[in-house]
Amino acid sequence: MARPCRGPPPHCHPHHRDRRQRRQRTQLPPPRRRRPWPRAARLPGAGVSAVLAIDTASPAFALAFDEGPGEDPRVVESAADFTHASLLAAVEERLRGASLSAVVAVCGPGSYSGLRAGIATAQGLALAQGCDLAGISTLEAVAAACQSDTGAPLLTAVHPAGRSELAVQDFRGLAHDGPMRIVAPDDLRAAALAGEGAGALRGREVLPRDRAVAALARFRAGALEPVAELTAIYLRDPNITAPRRPFGSAGAQDRLPAR
Repeated sequence: MARPCRGPPPHCHPHHRDRRQRRQRTQLPPPRRRRPWPRAARLPGAGVSAVLAIDTASPAFALAFDEGPGEDPRVVESAADFTHASLLAAVEERLRGASLSAVVAVCGPGSYSGLRAGIATAQGLALAQGCDLAGISTLEAVAAACQSDTGAPLLTAVHPAGRSELAVQDFRGLAHDGPMRIVAPDDLRAAALAGEGAGALRGREVLPRDRAVAALARFRAGALEPVAELTAIYLRDPNITAPRRPFGSAGAQDRLPAR
């Protein structure tokens, strides 16, 4: 004898049951847990956390790793035209077995893609390790790198700005003596020149490794305040901009090539 069909329970309407089944079928799987950032160990015997400086304002990047006050920083340099992946690999190799108390990034002016990669890396490290984050301009790092060597009261720091122009800023000692600006090389007034690309102007060449080491020294001296977020300094708009009339608007079809 066949068993009688009992049907759904009285409190469960068929419509509600169907909705629950559809919701179960379309439910997304739980997200995969990301592997946590490896917990860094204290430097043996030092008792002081390290500071990392990242300079990506040039086609080649430089990392300066300071294990504590009075210690000589260790520097890592790359070849020209680096990638973000190579930067991350160098940072991971340098940080193995060390905890960070701060990350300092050179924020520009400089290469558009390089600055974005360096700033993103610095902010990610600071967030992952829970350490301080600080930034320094490229031109201030240039001035700090060569101020003791030139001995000039007025120094003009320069850095390539593209289009055969230079980003410049005047300094008296390590204090700003004017805003950053973009000028042609012939328009620079007579001053002590320093920075990458200054060799043709009879100044002192300052390489990315020099700027990274100078950024560490400025942070150790208390000249750089920790910030919550870094902002890149570009000084000019990018070459690629949004179209004045988006595709699909009136008249946009006129720009298509004829078949």
